[in-house]
Amino acid sequence: MIIVRAPLRITLGGGGTDLPGWYKENGGFLISAAINKYIYLTGSRRDFDNKLWLSYSQVEICDSVDQVKHEIFAQCLEKYDISGGIEIHSISELPGGSGLGSSGTFTVSLLRLLNIMQRRDMTMKELAELAASIEMVELGRSCGKQDQYIAVYGGVITLEISKNGDVNVEVLDLDSITLESLKHNLLLYHTGVSRDANRILSEQNDSLRRKELSSTVDMKRIQEIGYKSKEELLSGNLDEFGKLLDEHWEVKKSMSKKMSNQDIDNLYYYAKECGALGGKVMGAGGGGYFMFYVPPALHLSFRKKMVGKGLFELNWDFDFEGVTKIFSG
Repeated sequence: MIIVRAPLRITLGGGGTDLPGWYKENGGFLISAAINKYIYLTGSRRDFDNKLWLSYSQVEICDSVDQVKHEIFAQCLEKYDISGGIEIHSISELPGGSGLGSSGTFTVSLLRLLNIMQRRDMTMKELAELAASIEMVELGRSCGKQDQYIAVYGGVITLEISKNGDVNVEVLDLDSITLESLKHNLLLYHTGVSRDANRILSEQNDSLRRKELSSTVDMKRIQEIGYKSKEELLSGNLDEFGKLLDEHWEVKKSMSKKMSNQDIDNLYYYAKECGALGGKVMGAGGGGYFMFYVPPALHLSFRKKMVGKGLFELNWDFDFEGVTKIFSG
């Protein structure tokens, strides 16, 4: 049996500029951080039959790949020429549709597992690009490259995406005090609503491809805020970074009616009244996890008020390993 895991992520700046509808014309820039919440995959050979046994939120027992309903499983198994005799189980620490990059993380985990089982060597960049290609090109999903890259590399990184799609990965070299303070001041709460990221991002990506003026202006501002966020983080100006999250969210939610709703807006403005300097819904928006930046002096009162709203806080830390084999035997 082989067990691998890959981390989920939070976006700290530039979210959405990794969509091809944007970066193919303008390039892209993001700040992404892996967190210690994972998708685990276990894989083993079935020497006693030739079936495909796949377990995720459902269980599929298939005689061939063309019977597999889970499209990422099907695409990866076909690419690796696996027709049967294998059993794979997937377990996620957090629910899908939470805005933390679960689809890309799952794809990276699965490819890493299959590489180990077939003794294939692949660089980190090759793995990230293959995972992105499977989702964006082969499956035609409206997503970007952030989720796959951060799941592979882990840590706190910047992604500079050229117009031809090439990605340059750099570690954001934050000092230990800034990193620890950032972790403590970013509070994550689940909205209680899951959403279909592909549907939301499809609308956004289409408007960017059509070069609609409002979307182009908004995304340009988001990219500028991303670069400014990098400067403030490297300088240790965390409160200024928190204020930039607020500006980012106000711009981002204007890009799609599906990005937010009245309940999410009400929660956000209440959080600001309670002391948050800024925040954003993770991922494509519309639900999932809310991330707020709250100064330390207000943590206790803020948490009490969020509990009063019936929200559940996520206890998290940064992950610096990326996709990893944790057992083989």
